[in-house]
Amino acid sequence: MFKYISREPEFYKAVMELSIPMIIQNLINNSLITVDTFMVGSLGEAALSGVTLANTVFFVLSLINFGLQSGSMVLISQYWGKRDTAAINRILGISFGIAGVISLITAIVVMMFPIQIYSLTSNDPQLVEVAAKFARIAALSFFLNSMTMIYRAAQRAMGDTKPGMRILIITVSINTLLNWLLIYGHLGFPALGVEGSALATLISRVVEVVLTAFNAFRYERFRLNLKLMLRPGLVIVKDFARYSAPVVVNETLWSAGFSMYAVIIGHLPDAVTAVAAYTIAITLERLISGIYFGVGSTAAVMVGMPLGSGDKEKAHSAGITLLALTLGFGIVLGLLMLLLTNLLIEPYIFPLFVSSDETIRIGKFMLIVLAVAMPFKSFNFCAIVGVLRGGGDVKAGAMLDLCTMYAVSLPLSALAGLVFGAPIYLVYLLINSEEIIKSVLSFWRLSKKKWLQNVTRSNLECKEPV
Repeated sequence: MFKYISREPEFYKAVMELSIPMIIQNLINNSLITVDTFMVGSLGEAALSGVTLANTVFFVLSLINFGLQSGSMVLISQYWGKRDTAAINRILGISFGIAGVISLITAIVVMMFPIQIYSLTSNDPQLVEVAAKFARIAALSFFLNSMTMIYRAAQRAMGDTKPGMRILIITVSINTLLNWLLIYGHLGFPALGVEGSALATLISRVVEVVLTAFNAFRYERFRLNLKLMLRPGLVIVKDFARYSAPVVVNETLWSAGFSMYAVIIGHLPDAVTAVAAYTIAITLERLISGIYFGVGSTAAVMVGMPLGSGDKEKAHSAGITLLALTLGFGIVLGLLMLLLTNLLIEPYIFPLFVSSDETIRIGKFMLIVLAVAMPFKSFNFCAIVGVLRGGGDVKAGAMLDLCTMYAVSLPLSALAGLVFGAPIYLVYLLINSEEIIKSVLSFWRLSKKKWLQNVTRSNLECKEPV
């Protein structure tokens, strides 16, 4: 292992150039979620829990889009290693089409039937009403965001993460300012509460689309070709289905399973308290985990590009090195979360947004569990989303993700909470139990070199639409 960590300076320079903008993007994006959560949380636990339930549907949608991104990145990173930009345009066309259709239909359904949809996620009428208010306004923003996410993912797969970072800085700043104005009614604006947060989200996403489109059509490194995007060709469609479909299925089923955790917690006794604590814990975890997300996502690019150019040994050594780095980050972040929980979050942050001592106790317990699980989470993310997907071994990654969730953590937590009435403390431990099992199985799969698969076609003619 040490020989893979002891690398030439050029390798770590490339890692930093790719991962730092990704880390900043993740931190910015997660900071927006954190600011949104805490601003809404200041309106009360019911508002916080209601917006959380509203976002369960959009969380599923975002992970479907993330699956499309990750699946397309498997192909794009390897084709970029060959500098086959025509093939990349075709792949982008498929991704935009699928993401656009799914997200637009979801947005329309949520805007038309919010009460009916959110009644499925909670039996508390107060939470359902808040969720519906938020969703009616914010739904369209997630369609807009799905388009920009696809394009930013393509730029990351080609090793350029800076444009997306700059756009996110602008849109997050706008969203935060609008939250301050519209939630509380500062500077003469109306105090709209939860609906103000939704409106701020929608406006910032419109700005994000405009900036992304402007960047895309002026981007000199890679030119969009609308003819190729609209007519990708049967060969690329088949390859996209072969390598992207397992990732999309993986993320869709994983997101559905993850959302079921919120549903399980939402049906426990005193659901408002449990969901509020869960919301704050998950929000803080997302903020901290942005670091290992950045390094893990870098692995997909640094494995995929050399594989596409035919250098399997370089791809293998890059993958192992980044796994070791991500595991190290996970350990450090776990210790950091423990420290912040005891010195800052419990005594100062929690009391700002929740009034219940029980909510604070549950939230602290959840953060401690997350801190212990952080090394496992970071290793698993890099192994599955980074190395295995970058190496083209998408089916193995999907099996590792889904089997541990649907065979272990989801049924155990549902059985404990919904059938036996176990307390939230045990339910939350069972929710996180999959990470340990997954890390063992991931290590076993990576110990074999079967995951190194070149998925490009050297004889593919992509210069003209077919």
